Amino acid sequence: MKVIKNDFLVKNLVKHPYEGNPGYNAKINTFYFSRDKKLIAGYWEAPVGWFDTVIEEQNEINYVIEGEIELVSDSRKVTAKGGDCFLAEGGEKLKWIIKKPIRTFFFIYPAKKELASFFENLAKE
Repeated sequence: MKVIKNDFLVKNLVKHPYEGNPGYNAKINTFYFSRDKKLIAGYWEAPVGWFDTVIEEQNEINYVIEGEIELVSDSRKVTAKGGDCFLAEGGEKLKWIIKKPIRTFFFIYPAKKELASFFENLAKE
């Protein structure tokens, strides 16, 4: 059993760059990896801005603590605000547009080894 305190989440944030918008940086704290590294849990903060990404085989669930985000695909657009939860499913190509600075908790499953390694290496930088 463990409590993850807010000061730990904020103190251990690292920059998270995005290939889909190289000038944009969010901050992330991946505070949990399951033993098989297929489940990743983390805390994410991002300023107003945008990035493009492809959600590969994994699913990502985000609980929005505060802020506002718009997710846009070729066929849909959804908006999530503080108190909402959103799901980005494997295979989706999305533009993430942060309308108001955002803070979320996220869960990724099943993460491929490369994705788990990416997040582990961010924490080491």
